[in-house]
Amino acid sequence: MKKFLPLALTACLLFGAGAEAKNFPPPNLTAEFEQMDFMQLYPTYSWEPLPKTEFYQVQVVKISTNKIVRELFNDEAFDRTTDWTPFTEAGDYYWQVRVVSKSHKPLSDWSEKKFFTVTAPVKFAVLGDSISHGGANYIPAGQLSCQWETYSAVPIKNLARSGDTTQQMLDRFDSDVLPFKPQVLVIMGGVNDIRTGASAEDVIKNLSALRDKCLANDITPVFCTLTSMNPELIHKRGIFLTDGDWRAAREQVNLWIKSTPYFVDATEALTDEFGYLRAEFTPDGLHPALRGKKILGEAIGSYLKKNF
Repeated sequence: MKKFLPLALTACLLFGAGAEAKNFPPPNLTAEFEQMDFMQLYPTYSWEPLPKTEFYQVQVVKISTNKIVRELFNDEAFDRTTDWTPFTEAGDYYWQVRVVSKSHKPLSDWSEKKFFTVTAPVKFAVLGDSISHGGANYIPAGQLSCQWETYSAVPIKNLARSGDTTQQMLDRFDSDVLPFKPQVLVIMGGVNDIRTGASAEDVIKNLSALRDKCLANDITPVFCTLTSMNPELIHKRGIFLTDGDWRAAREQVNLWIKSTPYFVDATEALTDEFGYLRAEFTPDGLHPALRGKKILGEAIGSYLKKNF
């Protein structure tokens, strides 16, 4: 009977039963908002998970009012959670994390406070999906090393949201872009559309509508060509990829992008001779990793610095 006790104790700690009796040290925070040029619109909070813990609480406070504006619990992984309510209100904030039980009872003190500032207006911003939002399964989006904006020669406000299609980007333009009044908006979307079987015509229609919204609000749109994908790695990771001819759709969208007045074509440097995302640049076939993000960031930043 004794040999089963360690297993039972571990189960209690993991799933909350009886875990309230054990105290844990505060977690160490790993998101690097304070080192970013601008705070993410949809921040991913991250920390170092502690052994035998599973549940964490994130709290965000606006400093000027000393009011709690966010209380979140990790629902993505042991080491992170993304805030899907956009931070559009300018001001100074701090965030902190603590260990909790499954029933949300605190099991540690709060971590140290980390600070960030939401500023507006901005000169440059990017509207896009996870490729611009940052991160992937292998690294949280709140860390610098996997955001292409980190490698840009000019500061760029990150208005991207993981998982977005061009229709979703269009739907949130007024609420997510206009509060920051960017002079130039980098638009980098469409991969999720063609990955799930949308036609090139539909993507171009949405990108055209985004262009029109920009021009109506005195914003200069700069389009980025769509990155490719690597089907072998995508299937290994269990990510959905249409059986349709997504490469032809991508090429058609990119031809349209290259017909616009302002565009950046950095993605060909990430593409192999077969038209696929280079395996050495991606762990999952969809998201460029550090070397790929560096290529994107340097190319986009250089273009913006030269032209604006």
